[in-house]
Amino acid sequence: MLGKHFHLLTVMLLAWSIPGIGLAREVQTAPSSPMTVLICYPGGSARSQDAQSATDTMLRVVEEAGDWTAGSMTSLFTTHINECATHLDEEKPQFAITTLGTFLAYREKRNLIPLVQPVINGSSSDKYRIVVRKGTFTSIEELKGKTLGGSLVEETVFFKRVILQGKVDPASFFILKGSRRALRSLRALVKGELDAVMVNSQQYRALGSLPFASELEVAFTSEEVPLVGLVANGKRTTPEQRNRFLKALEKMCEHRDGKQLCELFGIERFVPADEQAFKTIITLWNAP
Repeated sequence: MLGKHFHLLTVMLLAWSIPGIGLAREVQTAPSSPMTVLICYPGGSARSQDAQSATDTMLRVVEEAGDWTAGSMTSLFTTHINECATHLDEEKPQFAITTLGTFLAYREKRNLIPLVQPVINGSSSDKYRIVVRKGTFTSIEELKGKTLGGSLVEETVFFKRVILQGKVDPASFFILKGSRRALRSLRALVKGELDAVMVNSQQYRALGSLPFASELEVAFTSEEVPLVGLVANGKRTTPEQRNRFLKALEKMCEHRDGKQLCELFGIERFVPADEQAFKTIITLWNAP
């Protein structure tokens, strides 16, 4: 399924980004207040309750492996963009895995700092595509007033400023039909219930495994944007904590067990966030 591997990837990323993994083991004492990792996962197939249980279990394993006292880490999981924003506002997590749109929207408000990016298929960047049924539409212009679905269309400001680079306002140009699951939107597209669906690179690569893949084609492809791995709240973490997260992830694909996980998900390695790539996107976001 489209969302299954991404959910497992976020759990894996969460597990290996905890200090102590891949580094020298040392006994730690639990902080007075647990550090929180927020996972925002729009478009996934996993139920929030199941995902929360899975990430909590993984945290307990990581705490034991890294000699952390149980309860040193806690997690939050949501498949809703609005809930992600609420958690960032109310809980102010120390670390988060978010969409690029959410990162940009909260970068200044929560002093979010990109720490690490995954390298997949030789790239740490992403592209957004609008797919349609073959023989229906060939450009953005032809989709004016048409229905556009997907799990990523709800971030309309990001869609306008970064993906479409201000060419049109998606909120008024399309009839937007958001969905928590990308696969559901794609099935609706094939049935003729939607005119188009927006997908990211991961979702696009997964199309090849679907029985109706040959019925679809791409009408629009965005410029490259950086993949977001893990971000940190600069005011609620220290440089030492952020560096330990980064170093742990850099070593992950070289670690005995981590190598198997990286191979399973097609991740070649984790690299420090590309500052220039994020500066370019931030400039687009801030453009009038």
